[in-house]
Amino acid sequence: MFAAVKLKNTLPFLTSFCFLMLLLLFPSAAAEGITGGLGYAFEILVPSLFPYMVLSSFIMRTRAERVIGKAAAPITRAVFNLPSGCASGIILSLVGGFPVGAKCVQLLYAKGAITSQQAERMMLFCVCSGPAFLITAVGAVMLRNPGAGIVLYASQAASCIIIGAILGIISIRKSDSCNEKKNPISVQPQEDSIITSLIQASTDGAYSIISMTALVLIFSLFVNILGSSGLTDAFSSGLSFFGVSPRTARTVLPIILEVTGACKAVCDSSMPLWYFSLAAGFGGLCVHFQIFNILKDVPIRRGRYLIFRVINAVLSSLIAYIVCRFYSPTAETFTVFGGQQAEFSATTAAGSAALVIMSVVFVLTMRRKNFPRNKSGIR
Repeated sequence: MFAAVKLKNTLPFLTSFCFLMLLLLFPSAAAEGITGGLGYAFEILVPSLFPYMVLSSFIMRTRAERVIGKAAAPITRAVFNLPSGCASGIILSLVGGFPVGAKCVQLLYAKGAITSQQAERMMLFCVCSGPAFLITAVGAVMLRNPGAGIVLYASQAASCIIIGAILGIISIRKSDSCNEKKNPISVQPQEDSIITSLIQASTDGAYSIISMTALVLIFSLFVNILGSSGLTDAFSSGLSFFGVSPRTARTVLPIILEVTGACKAVCDSSMPLWYFSLAAGFGGLCVHFQIFNILKDVPIRRGRYLIFRVINAVLSSLIAYIVCRFYSPTAETFTVFGGQQAEFSATTAAGSAALVIMSVVFVLTMRRKNFPRNKSGIR
């Protein structure tokens, strides 16, 4: 026990010392990493996430949440076994990108709309790479094919919905009712005017974006130093020694660290489309640290959260692989299965819509077979 306490006290010093040495040994790489991180933040992060951060906070602070919750209450309760107020959070998590769902959960928990158990359960599936990143940044820019981005986004959304529905079934069997008592430590806030709510929502969004940008800069700096020092190549060579193919080995560390760099590494390695879904499905530690920072006042088990990120990555890549068996988008920079390229099809939207429809049918079928009727007769 003494050794553990000593290690806990020494680790921050060792980390700071190593970080300082890296900055002194690789100043140019550090500067280039910061520059690249700023470019990513201003070109992708702020334009794609800031509006959704503001929107999510505004909805949670106004009557809009009640309207959305009332309209989607049957689905929210029947499929996910969550209170109706969670509907807006689930929807925004699917369309806003990775940290938006965490922000919604944090706001719901802070005002007592959900319990700690429900907040933790939501964070196991309300984490999704948004359409702005997958369709625009990955599909249109990296792969030069928006259709591929639509397939990637559809697989991510379907994976989150399936995981949420399965967790809803498990929670019912554990008697975790969606009408469970609210968080006792919270105080229900007084509803503000629209102007006040918009100002506060903008402040919330700005604070979240600044925190996220700082983490992106640190990870960008760290990744660039790893590459300049040769540690990235050494890590890939080590994986190759254990039988991992060289092009796969080059993508492992980026996938673990940061999602944008991961997708770029996957693209540079000419990996199949389902591998992009694997990278985006996990999200990278940079995204997870952002989420942990947003949820610092929400009691969640981080180990369980990370396990479900791996589950989501595997499930979304499997869905993307199945979709590509029937519809194979082609881009100049990748092949669908890593072998011969498939011909481009004009049914991109239809294939993606079919995936979502099949996923919904799957969830509703499970619901019909396993769930008893509630008092309102809704299955």
